[in-house]
Amino acid sequence: MKLRRIKLNDNFRSLRSGFELYFSPDSSKGEFNPYCVVGRNGSGKSNILELLGAIFYSLELRCLNFIPAIYEELDLANQSPNAYELEYTIDNALITIVKEASSLATITKDGNTLQSQQELKAALPHSVIGYSSGENEILSLPFFKMRFIQYDEYLSYLTNDINYSAPESGLVYLDDTFSQAIFLCNFIFSDEEAVSIFKNDLKIESVKQFRIIIKKHHLEEMSEEYQNSADDHDQTELTTGLKKQIDKLISCSTLHYDDEQAQELILDFYLNDSSKEAFNFYFTDEESKPSALALFQLFQNLILLNQYQYEQSLKDKIYQSNSLYAKGRISTVPWEERIFKFKDFWIQKNDTKILSKSLSDGEHQFLHTIGLALLYKNTESLFLLDEPETHFNPDWRAKYISTLRKCFEDTQNLPEILITSHSPFIVSDSRRENVLIFKKDNDNEVSCERPDFNTFGASVSKITMKVFDKTDTIGDFAHSKLQAFRDRFDKGEDVETLINEVETSLGDSMEKILFLKLLFDKQEECK
Repeated sequence: MKLRRIKLNDNFRSLRSGFELYFSPDSSKGEFNPYCVVGRNGSGKSNILELLGAIFYSLELRCLNFIPAIYEELDLANQSPNAYELEYTIDNALITIVKEASSLATITKDGNTLQSQQELKAALPHSVIGYSSGENEILSLPFFKMRFIQYDEYLSYLTNDINYSAPESGLVYLDDTFSQAIFLCNFIFSDEEAVSIFKNDLKIESVKQFRIIIKKHHLEEMSEEYQNSADDHDQTELTTGLKKQIDKLISCSTLHYDDEQAQELILDFYLNDSSKEAFNFYFTDEESKPSALALFQLFQNLILLNQYQYEQSLKDKIYQSNSLYAKGRISTVPWEERIFKFKDFWIQKNDTKILSKSLSDGEHQFLHTIGLALLYKNTESLFLLDEPETHFNPDWRAKYISTLRKCFEDTQNLPEILITSHSPFIVSDSRRENVLIFKKDNDNEVSCERPDFNTFGASVSKITMKVFDKTDTIGDFAHSKLQAFRDRFDKGEDVETLINEVETSLGDSMEKILFLKLLFDKQEECK
């Protein structure tokens, strides 16, 4: 997938009507070049991710065979953003989407207007993947709405006794509830070269063992609620398709049993060559090739069951909401009450066996963001990554783009990736045409421009000054101390004394060197 152009003809968040952005021409076939979206805090840089997430959410709604009843009361033609133009290529075809205010979007493929749900769905990305390291609720809101729709879709299939295998929608928000699933799928299926990414940077050698728990009594309670509408209900909240998938997990397990007291199905896995062969046999793609994504999508379906606790009235409010505080209404399901969960997840790191939970925030974020790239690497997908490297040390930030490049080596279908960041290292690994600098003027109007210099290979100092308007290379407190020395110099204090104090109290920096040069020049004048 390659984005080409987007234009707003109505206001959206801090982006005003008339905002237009041209993406880079697809002149580098087969070369991975993500967009690096940068700017100061509050500059509106995350709005472009939020805009794309909202657009594809509204388009996905038109492609679903199942949609919650509340949408009969909502006007899909008035979904935000209300008026826009979007162009991108997918499967070598040009997709043009034009939405006028209070009208449904018109979608064309190579100039031909698409009408059917099937045609519309084929023109959308395989998946739209959202990720935020912080509390960006505007980005997450359409994804959380779709998560509820996917669960209601599952309940509808269950009620009507229809085989269910996966959600219709390709929108997925990969928050920390998916971390262990992402990590695990990569270590089971990825080749040695892919796993080497984790070995080299995290020193994680393998997954040793893990447990899956599926809580059965919640399934039975939920099924009772829907028994009146299904004659031959099987007393579990499992459609035929999902039950078959769980049976595959059972076949791959080293040990499984029913805990009658806790009403739980326990699956224990000791990961070795034999168990990996089992996973490779049971979880395959459409061409019957082993697929990490196939296993991950099963985990996604099972994690989805943890939405059971939310009442329909709450979900209806979320469906109708554009509030920044909508996510605050969604409480986290207590670990003990989750229908599906991982436990006792042991890994081998630096020749030591440890629990995955003991990894640092940075290590978890590395596994998460790099792992999802590996999972979706050969799909026509769109990644919307909001500051995916916030917990990284400087070395990992410097390696982030090159590590992503390794994920997409020898890949036929490259996803489109937008990364918001404050890291000059990521800018330095991005070509000028792929760096989008967002700024907000005194009237709070957001604009976007390309850098006026070659960013690829540029120094961190230059990027910090040119992109983030930070001219100092030292911290503000240290700068104030240096300024105090300057003030003493201006007042005529003894130069020799100042030189000695500056040398002993401040570390090496360009600012210190320049000030010392001034002092040494003054000292020479006085001789």
